[in-house]
Amino acid sequence: MRTFWITILLVVCAGAVALWLVPHSPSEEPVPQPAPPPPLVVAPPAGKLTEVLVGVSLGLDQQIKDATVRPGKLLQEAGSISADGIFHIAGSGTPESPYEVSWELLVSASDTYIPRLGEKVIPQRIAMLNGKHVRVSGFIAFPLVTSESDECLVMLNQWDGCCIGVPPSPYDAIEVKLAIPADNSKRHMVRVGTIEGILHVDPYLVERWLVGLYTMDGATLSSEM
Repeated sequence: MRTFWITILLVVCAGAVALWLVPHSPSEEPVPQPAPPPPLVVAPPAGKLTEVLVGVSLGLDQQIKDATVRPGKLLQEAGSISADGIFHIAGSGTPESPYEVSWELLVSASDTYIPRLGEKVIPQRIAMLNGKHVRVSGFIAFPLVTSESDECLVMLNQWDGCCIGVPPSPYDAIEVKLAIPADNSKRHMVRVGTIEGILHVDPYLVERWLVGLYTMDGATLSSEM
């Protein structure tokens, strides 16, 4: 019996030695793993401007009667200013490059400036327009009794000054003083045009009721019938 187990042990040992002597196949050797690539850094497209905060004092230094100016968020974009993430104002407020404003921007003053309710806050995005050169398009209304006038209203909605259309509110109309009188001989015609001049945020109150908010002087009119 002992001889049997000795024989088995010799066979096992011989097999182990044989396995140790047989070279490993290349497929069985561990394959070194390549190092992970460095993180990819994507550069912004050439020429694309990143947002830059406009000077925080833009418009905050304005003294507007019966109002307090509330700071907002103004960001410089390519050729325009983004105001509070909603409105985009092209231009720089100069005679050569006036601010191009929308009626939505001008009307937004009604969110915080309602004197009859005791709310007298003008947003910075509105205050920054005060005293600057501004361009805006809309419906034009002249005084009905004159054939030539250096005053007019530019409005969001059509109104003939009397019976046709929607009378303006203080937020969606600008009282304009023209540098050169305009022809008003066709006073019953619907007129639309573009007004360019110096805008003033100038609240006009009567017994706490807001009658007017925006005026413009030194203006020029490009009108279409």
